[in-house]
Amino acid sequence: MSEELKPFTQRITERATKISAVTGRSVLNRSSGAGRATLLLWDVIKTLPQAGRSFKAIVRQIDVSGFGSIMVLSLIAGLTGMIMALQTGSELDKFGILDSLGAIIGTTFCRELGPIWAAIIILSRVGASMAAELGTMVVNEEVDALEVMSINPVRYLVMPRVIALILAMPMLTVIADIVGLYGGSVVAQAQFGLPISTFFESAETSLTGWDFYSGLIKSMVFGTIIAVIACDQGLATRGGAEGVGRATTQSVMLNVIFVLVADFVMTKCLEDIRNAAGI
Repeated sequence: MSEELKPFTQRITERATKISAVTGRSVLNRSSGAGRATLLLWDVIKTLPQAGRSFKAIVRQIDVSGFGSIMVLSLIAGLTGMIMALQTGSELDKFGILDSLGAIIGTTFCRELGPIWAAIIILSRVGASMAAELGTMVVNEEVDALEVMSINPVRYLVMPRVIALILAMPMLTVIADIVGLYGGSVVAQAQFGLPISTFFESAETSLTGWDFYSGLIKSMVFGTIIAVIACDQGLATRGGAEGVGRATTQSVMLNVIFVLVADFVMTKCLEDIRNAAGI
């Protein structure tokens, strides 16, 4: 019996070994990438005193990343607010507390959905573009050419993109908050007969400055994470056109993971601060 089970046991062992090897290699690669991105962020911080020299590049990046994302972000935020109004309003109506719908949607958007939706749109649209653009420059040896001309690639290529996303993300978050609230108010009135004025009075009564500013703080951190990871993946590109595609995919995947991890950590920290300050 043991001889009959030996081939089966051997196959299981081989597969387990392969899975362990792949998992270990993946963990090491992710750790290496995280360390490399952290060093890149430090290099960006060291070049901040020279930001004035890159003013035009920063403005151009804000235009591309910020203003270029307003339409799609507004559409998604508006639809999300409408869906929330339909789903939440029907439940609140059963308990006769439909007047609280504005407070629920407003708080949810300002604290979470506004920053998160802005981050998702930016990392998928702008972050992927950054990784592909820098990856193409690396493959075409343009980054090496900058170094030959004594131009710091971090100051010239990375720093303007990081600053642009840090500045653009709060703006996009505010737009997502406003559009999401208006979308919810329109559906609340059309579906449940809740006056728009009552909807916004509920939101205004419930929301505090902390709710609003905590979302902006999150958005700035998300912008930093997205820009640094995207630029790091682009500058680490190897292997020609295939490598550019791989770097773009990795950028989106890593940004989604790290944005959500950062959101969890910051939510916990901000709630602890709120409770300690009695806000």
